[in-house]
Amino acid sequence: MKTLYYKFMAFVVTWLLRLLPRNAPVVYKGVNSALVLCEQVAVLGFTRVLIVTDDFLGKSGVLDGIKSTLTASGVEFVVFDGVLPDPAFDQVQAGEAVYRSEGCQAVIAVGGGSVLDAAKMIAMLHTNPGPLKSFDGIQKSKKPGATLFAIPTTAGTGSEITLAAIITDPVSHRKIPVVDSKMIPGYVALDAEIMKGMPPGITAATGMDALTHAVESYLSKASSEATEIQARAAVRLIFKYLVNAYRDGSDMEARDGMAVASFYAGAAFGKTSVGYVHGIAHQLGRVCGTPHGNANAMVLPEVLAAYGDCVHPRLAELARLVGVGEAGASDSQLAAQFIQAIVELRQEMELPLQPKGLKAQDIPGIVDEALAEAGGLYPVPRYMSADEVKHIVTGLLAA
Repeated sequence: MKTLYYKFMAFVVTWLLRLLPRNAPVVYKGVNSALVLCEQVAVLGFTRVLIVTDDFLGKSGVLDGIKSTLTASGVEFVVFDGVLPDPAFDQVQAGEAVYRSEGCQAVIAVGGGSVLDAAKMIAMLHTNPGPLKSFDGIQKSKKPGATLFAIPTTAGTGSEITLAAIITDPVSHRKIPVVDSKMIPGYVALDAEIMKGMPPGITAATGMDALTHAVESYLSKASSEATEIQARAAVRLIFKYLVNAYRDGSDMEARDGMAVASFYAGAAFGKTSVGYVHGIAHQLGRVCGTPHGNANAMVLPEVLAAYGDCVHPRLAELARLVGVGEAGASDSQLAAQFIQAIVELRQEMELPLQPKGLKAQDIPGIVDEALAEAGGLYPVPRYMSADEVKHIVTGLLAA
């Protein structure tokens, strides 16, 4: 009965993702495109904005050029730097309170996935006041949010193009997916210059996050010709540029390539959703506080291997795309080689393989929640059993 329910939910989610109305953002790309975006804020008639960021970026100097450009363009700004990793709804409420009390007219988000998700929710909360439960689900808001400009500082989450945000309930600590097409930012800057200071560890983790988005989208039952083109482009760019960006943060070609890859991957999974990698990773974040990109990297190859034969043709296509494997190899051989290439990628970038603080007693809850999330929300290529998911999670325990 549970499998029938999951199949029904996958059918519903698939068609909702395909039918939801969505606007494409205006995208500025290239070095200093963030400053061009800021100039456009004034052109569009906004005179006072809220900059949403985190404490680290607020103090790092990343905002200096943005602030100077806004000031030179005659736009006043207020900075809210209270966003924490895996943002909770009370941070969203605090940011909206600043927006409202300061008389702001638009939001500029500058940061990684946590900042972008929080900013999307701040913009939505301003025009749709209410508790977190009123946003929990798909297309729950009634009005468009405040105008949102997005400047991602990492190349991984793709939040600048997606219609989703993950917000934590501050009481239960449950990560709540909010899906609403009205959250897609109106204007985006993919600026490699603003990403060049990203530390190697974050470059690696966010890059693996983007790879997970692309691969899970490609395997999704909700994939289409359009999303497959985007997912394939993202995978190709990531295999070409991620290690270069990790090794040399000032390699602007690699940074630019990863920014585009993250955008493509976000565009793809925003229409197809994801799979068991995310179902497990979200629980590792909830229980252990594992950063999302790291959590995805810990289980991506293991989940792909666990899917088995049903994904071999698709993974074989990706293997051929990135030049993994030999001509004439079978789909199963190529799939195994593609999975091994991901293992080698995370090894080369020295990504952590075990969540800090994971205990054996945590595993049953992680398994139950991962099964419910993947089964109830994601059009996965195959439904896994509790034992299969348990095997993957148990493998993360420290020896």
